Amino acid sequence: MRYILVFVLTVYNFSCNDGDVISVQLDFDKNLTLCGNETSQNYILYDTKNTPFESLTLLFNNNSQVQSIFNTENSGDIQTIPINGNSVKFNYRTYNADPNNYICQDIPDANVSVITNYEALSGNAVFTTTFLDDDNDGIPTALEFDGDTDNDGIPNYKDNDDDGDNVPTINEKPDPNGDGDLADMQDTDGDLIPDYLDNDDDGDGTLTKLEDENNNGNLFDDLATGAAVARYLDDTVMTAFESDISNSNEFSRDFTVNVTLENIDISILSTDSFFLGSYEYSIDY
Repeated sequence: MRYILVFVLTVYNFSCNDGDVISVQLDFDKNLTLCGNETSQNYILYDTKNTPFESLTLLFNNNSQVQSIFNTENSGDIQTIPINGNSVKFNYRTYNADPNNYICQDIPDANVSVITNYEALSGNAVFTTTFLDDDNDGIPTALEFDGDTDNDGIPNYKDNDDDGDNVPTINEKPDPNGDGDLADMQDTDGDLIPDYLDNDDDGDGTLTKLEDENNNGNLFDDLATGAAVARYLDDTVMTAFESDISNSNEFSRDFTVNVTLENIDISILSTDSFFLGSYEYSIDY
Protein backbone atom coordinates (compact mmCIF):
# COMPACT_ATOMS: atom_id res chain seq x y z
CA MET A 1 0.00 0.00 0.00
CA ARG A 2 1.40 3.45 -0.96
CA TYR A 3 1.04 6.23 1.57
CA ILE A 4 1.33 9.77 0.27
CA LEU A 5 2.77 12.18 2.77
CA VAL A 6 0.98 15.51 2.62
CA PHE A 7 2.56 18.65 4.00
CA VAL A 8 0.16 21.51 4.68
CA LEU A 9 2.34 24.53 5.16
CA THR A 10 1.19 27.98 6.16
CA VAL A 11 3.26 31.07 5.43
CA TYR A 12 2.13 34.52 6.54
CA ASN A 13 2.95 37.41 4.25
CA PHE A 14 3.83 40.15 6.72
CA SER A 15 3.97 42.78 3.98
CA CYS A 16 0.20 42.59 3.77
CA ASN A 17 -2.27 43.56 6.46
CA ASP A 18 -5.08 41.30 5.35
CA GLY A 19 -3.47 38.11 6.70
CA ASP A 20 -3.16 36.31 3.34
CA VAL A 21 -2.46 32.59 3.83
CA ILE A 22 -0.52 30.45 1.34
CA SER A 23 -1.29 26.74 1.53
CA VAL A 24 0.99 24.30 -0.32
CA GLN A 25 0.43 20.54 -0.57
CA LEU A 26 3.49 18.57 -1.64
CA ASP A 27 1.50 15.49 -2.60
CA PHE A 28 3.72 14.35 -5.48
CA ASP A 29 3.63 10.71 -6.62
CA LYS A 30 7.30 10.07 -5.69
CA ASN A 31 8.05 8.52 -9.11
CA LEU A 32 11.13 10.38 -10.28
CA THR A 33 12.23 11.09 -13.86
CA LEU A 34 15.86 11.63 -14.89
CA CYS A 35 17.32 14.23 -17.24
CA GLY A 36 20.82 13.54 -18.55
CA ASN A 37 23.10 10.58 -19.22
CA GLU A 38 26.71 9.55 -18.68
CA THR A 39 27.94 12.22 -21.14
CA SER A 40 25.94 15.10 -19.62
CA GLN A 41 27.49 17.78 -17.42
CA ASN A 42 24.57 17.59 -15.00
CA TYR A 43 21.73 15.29 -14.02
CA ILE A 44 18.28 16.34 -12.87
CA LEU A 45 15.89 14.11 -10.96
CA TYR A 46 12.41 15.56 -10.84
CA ASP A 47 8.76 15.01 -10.01
CA THR A 48 5.86 17.04 -11.38
CA LYS A 49 2.13 17.43 -11.03
CA ASN A 50 -0.50 19.28 -13.03
CA THR A 51 -3.14 20.25 -10.47
CA PRO A 52 -1.66 22.74 -9.90
CA PHE A 53 1.46 22.89 -12.09
CA GLU A 54 4.39 22.25 -9.77
CA SER A 55 7.78 20.52 -9.71
CA LEU A 56 10.39 19.27 -7.32
CA THR A 57 13.85 19.17 -8.93
CA LEU A 58 17.25 18.00 -7.75
CA LEU A 59 20.17 19.08 -9.95
CA PHE A 60 23.66 17.64 -9.42
CA ASN A 61 26.96 17.40 -11.31
CA ASN A 62 27.92 14.31 -13.24
CA ASN A 63 31.07 12.85 -11.67
CA SER A 64 32.52 9.53 -10.55
CA GLN A 65 30.43 9.48 -7.36
CA VAL A 66 27.23 9.99 -9.35
CA GLN A 67 28.22 7.29 -11.84
CA SER A 68 28.58 4.87 -8.93
CA ILE A 69 25.05 5.77 -7.82
CA PHE A 70 23.57 4.78 -11.17
CA ASN A 71 25.69 1.68 -11.77
CA THR A 72 26.67 0.32 -8.37
CA GLU A 73 28.08 -3.16 -7.95
CA ASN A 74 26.68 -3.52 -4.43
CA SER A 75 22.94 -3.47 -3.84
CA GLY A 76 22.11 -1.20 -0.90
CA ASP A 77 24.97 1.27 -1.44
CA ILE A 78 24.36 4.72 0.06
CA GLN A 79 25.89 7.93 -1.31
CA THR A 80 25.46 11.41 0.18
CA ILE A 81 25.86 14.60 -1.86
CA PRO A 82 25.76 18.00 -0.09
CA ILE A 83 23.29 20.56 -1.43
CA ASN A 84 25.12 23.86 -1.96
CA GLY A 85 22.80 26.00 -4.08
CA ASN A 86 25.34 25.97 -6.89
CA SER A 87 26.45 22.64 -8.38
CA VAL A 88 23.81 20.78 -6.35
CA LYS A 89 20.38 22.39 -6.15
CA PHE A 90 16.97 21.44 -4.80
CA ASN A 91 14.01 23.53 -5.96
CA TYR A 92 10.25 23.61 -5.55
CA ARG A 93 8.60 25.61 -8.35
CA THR A 94 5.14 26.51 -9.56
CA TYR A 95 4.28 27.20 -13.21
CA ASN A 96 1.60 28.61 -15.43
CA ALA A 97 1.52 25.45 -17.58
CA ASP A 98 2.75 21.83 -17.72
CA PRO A 99 6.44 21.86 -16.68
CA ASN A 100 7.29 18.53 -18.29
CA ASN A 101 8.18 20.31 -21.54
CA TYR A 102 10.30 22.81 -19.62
CA ILE A 103 12.56 21.12 -17.08
CA CYS A 104 14.81 19.01 -19.31
CA GLN A 105 14.79 21.13 -22.44
CA ASP A 106 17.86 23.03 -23.69
CA ILE A 107 15.35 25.54 -25.07
CA PRO A 108 12.37 25.46 -22.68
CA ASP A 109 8.80 25.73 -23.97
CA ALA A 110 8.15 29.45 -24.39
CA ASN A 111 4.56 28.93 -23.24
CA VAL A 112 5.71 27.77 -19.81
CA SER A 113 6.87 30.23 -17.15
CA VAL A 114 8.00 29.80 -13.56
CA ILE A 115 5.65 31.62 -11.21
CA THR A 116 7.38 30.95 -7.90
CA ASN A 117 10.74 29.38 -7.06
CA TYR A 118 11.89 28.12 -3.66
CA GLU A 119 15.46 26.85 -3.35
CA ALA A 120 17.43 25.07 -0.64
CA LEU A 121 20.89 26.51 -0.02
CA SER A 122 22.09 23.66 2.15
CA GLY A 123 21.29 20.14 3.29
CA ASN A 124 22.07 16.71 1.88
CA ALA A 125 20.75 14.47 -0.87
CA VAL A 126 21.04 10.83 0.20
CA PHE A 127 20.89 8.20 -2.57
CA THR A 128 20.25 4.54 -1.75
CA THR A 129 20.68 2.23 -4.74
CA THR A 130 19.33 -1.31 -4.78
CA PHE A 131 19.02 -3.79 -7.62
CA LEU A 132 17.70 -7.20 -8.61
CA ASP A 133 19.22 -9.33 -11.35
CA ASP A 134 17.00 -11.28 -13.70
CA ASP A 135 18.06 -13.63 -16.50
CA ASN A 136 14.57 -13.53 -18.04
CA ASP A 137 14.53 -17.31 -18.33
CA GLY A 138 10.93 -17.81 -17.25
CA ILE A 139 11.82 -18.79 -13.68
CA PRO A 140 11.15 -16.32 -10.86
CA THR A 141 14.47 -14.97 -9.56
CA ALA A 142 13.52 -15.91 -6.01
CA LEU A 143 13.55 -19.60 -7.00
CA GLU A 144 17.07 -19.46 -8.46
CA PHE A 145 19.14 -17.83 -5.74
CA ASP A 146 20.86 -21.00 -4.56
CA GLY A 147 23.05 -22.86 -7.02
CA ASP A 148 25.13 -22.82 -10.18
CA THR A 149 23.99 -26.00 -11.90
CA ASP A 150 26.52 -26.01 -14.74
CA ASN A 151 29.42 -24.73 -12.58
CA ASP A 152 30.25 -21.99 -15.07
CA GLY A 153 30.70 -19.33 -12.37
CA ILE A 154 27.37 -17.69 -13.22
CA PRO A 155 24.69 -18.30 -10.57
CA ASN A 156 21.43 -19.69 -11.92
CA TYR A 157 19.52 -16.48 -11.27
CA LYS A 158 21.83 -14.66 -13.73
CA ASP A 159 22.31 -17.60 -16.11
CA ASN A 160 19.96 -17.86 -19.08
CA ASP A 161 21.18 -21.45 -19.69
CA ASP A 162 21.23 -23.04 -16.26
CA ASP A 163 22.51 -26.47 -17.30
CA GLY A 164 24.99 -25.17 -19.90
CA ASP A 165 23.67 -27.32 -22.73
CA ASN A 166 23.31 -24.46 -25.25
CA VAL A 167 19.51 -24.68 -25.05
CA PRO A 168 18.26 -21.52 -23.30
CA THR A 169 16.42 -22.28 -20.07
CA ILE A 170 13.28 -20.51 -21.27
CA ASN A 171 13.16 -22.85 -24.30
CA GLU A 172 13.31 -25.90 -22.03
CA LYS A 173 9.86 -25.02 -20.67
CA PRO A 174 10.51 -24.69 -16.93
CA ASP A 175 7.05 -23.16 -16.46
CA PRO A 176 4.92 -23.93 -19.52
CA ASN A 177 1.80 -22.13 -18.31
CA GLY A 178 3.74 -19.15 -16.88
CA ASP A 179 2.06 -19.20 -13.48
CA GLY A 180 5.27 -19.13 -11.43
CA ASP A 181 4.74 -22.72 -10.23
CA LEU A 182 7.37 -25.08 -11.67
CA ALA A 183 5.36 -28.23 -10.94
CA ASP A 184 4.60 -28.56 -14.67
CA MET A 185 8.20 -28.16 -15.85
CA GLN A 186 9.25 -30.21 -18.86
CA ASP A 187 11.16 -33.45 -18.14
CA THR A 188 11.64 -35.18 -21.48
CA ASP A 189 13.34 -38.34 -20.23
CA GLY A 190 11.28 -38.67 -17.06
CA ASP A 191 14.33 -38.84 -14.78
CA LEU A 192 12.83 -36.27 -12.37
CA ILE A 193 15.45 -33.74 -13.47
CA PRO A 194 13.72 -30.98 -15.41
CA ASP A 195 15.13 -30.29 -18.87
CA TYR A 196 16.39 -26.85 -17.86
CA LEU A 197 18.70 -28.50 -15.27
CA ASP A 198 19.46 -31.67 -17.29
CA ASN A 199 22.48 -31.70 -19.62
CA ASP A 200 21.14 -34.87 -21.30
CA ASP A 201 17.53 -33.98 -21.95
CA ASP A 202 16.48 -37.17 -23.73
CA GLY A 203 18.49 -39.51 -21.48
CA ASP A 204 20.23 -41.24 -24.39
CA GLY A 205 23.70 -41.02 -22.86
CA THR A 206 24.87 -38.28 -25.24
CA LEU A 207 25.11 -34.81 -23.74
CA THR A 208 22.63 -32.38 -25.25
CA LYS A 209 25.43 -29.98 -26.19
CA LEU A 210 27.11 -32.72 -28.26
CA GLU A 211 24.00 -33.34 -30.36
CA ASP A 212 24.64 -30.12 -32.32
CA GLU A 213 25.42 -31.73 -35.67
CA ASN A 214 26.23 -28.52 -37.54
CA ASN A 215 28.03 -26.98 -34.52
CA ASN A 216 26.20 -23.64 -34.73
CA GLY A 217 24.99 -23.41 -31.14
CA ASN A 218 21.37 -23.99 -32.17
CA LEU A 219 20.14 -27.44 -31.10
CA PHE A 220 16.73 -27.01 -32.72
CA ASP A 221 17.94 -27.36 -36.33
CA ASP A 222 19.68 -30.72 -35.88
CA LEU A 223 17.35 -33.58 -36.80
CA ALA A 224 18.26 -37.09 -37.82
CA THR A 225 17.05 -38.20 -41.26
CA GLY A 226 13.30 -38.73 -41.17
CA ALA A 227 12.99 -37.57 -37.53
CA ALA A 228 10.28 -35.22 -36.33
CA VAL A 229 12.14 -33.85 -33.30
CA ALA A 230 15.62 -32.48 -32.76
CA ARG A 231 18.41 -34.92 -31.88
CA TYR A 232 18.72 -33.62 -28.32
CA LEU A 233 15.10 -34.69 -27.63
CA ASP A 234 15.28 -37.91 -29.66
CA ASP A 235 16.53 -40.88 -27.60
CA THR A 236 16.76 -43.09 -30.68
CA VAL A 237 19.81 -41.19 -32.03
CA MET A 238 22.92 -41.02 -29.88
CA THR A 239 25.70 -39.81 -32.19
CA ALA A 240 28.00 -37.28 -30.53
CA PHE A 241 29.49 -34.41 -32.53
CA GLU A 242 32.35 -32.04 -31.83
CA SER A 243 31.10 -28.85 -30.18
CA ASP A 244 33.26 -25.84 -29.41
CA ILE A 245 30.48 -23.28 -28.99
CA SER A 246 29.18 -21.91 -25.72
CA ASN A 247 26.40 -19.41 -26.22
CA SER A 248 26.82 -16.01 -24.57
CA ASN A 249 24.93 -15.19 -21.40
CA GLU A 250 22.73 -12.13 -20.97
CA PHE A 251 20.80 -10.81 -18.00
CA SER A 252 19.23 -7.55 -16.88
CA ARG A 253 19.75 -5.60 -13.67
CA ASP A 254 16.73 -3.67 -12.39
CA PHE A 255 17.81 -0.69 -10.31
CA THR A 256 15.90 1.46 -7.83
CA VAL A 257 17.45 4.71 -6.57
CA ASN A 258 15.65 6.11 -3.52
CA VAL A 259 16.38 9.76 -2.79
CA THR A 260 15.92 11.35 0.63
CA LEU A 261 16.68 15.01 1.37
CA GLU A 262 18.03 15.85 4.81
CA ASN A 263 18.11 19.17 6.70
CA ILE A 264 16.57 21.26 3.94
CA ASP A 265 14.90 24.65 4.22
CA ILE A 266 13.04 26.28 1.33
CA SER A 267 11.11 28.72 3.56
CA ILE A 268 7.79 26.97 2.93
CA LEU A 269 9.30 23.64 4.00
CA SER A 270 11.90 23.09 6.70
CA THR A 271 12.48 19.48 7.63
CA ASP A 272 15.10 17.04 8.89
CA SER A 273 14.11 14.41 6.34
CA PHE A 274 11.98 14.45 3.19
CA PHE A 275 11.61 11.44 0.85
CA LEU A 276 11.86 12.92 -2.63
CA GLY A 277 11.03 9.66 -4.43
CA SER A 278 12.37 6.72 -6.42
CA TYR A 279 13.93 6.43 -9.84
CA GLU A 280 13.76 3.01 -11.53
CA TYR A 281 15.60 1.74 -14.59
CA SER A 282 17.21 -1.37 -16.10
CA ILE A 283 20.59 -2.18 -17.65
CA ASP A 284 21.17 -5.19 -19.88
CA TYR A 285 24.41 -7.16 -19.45
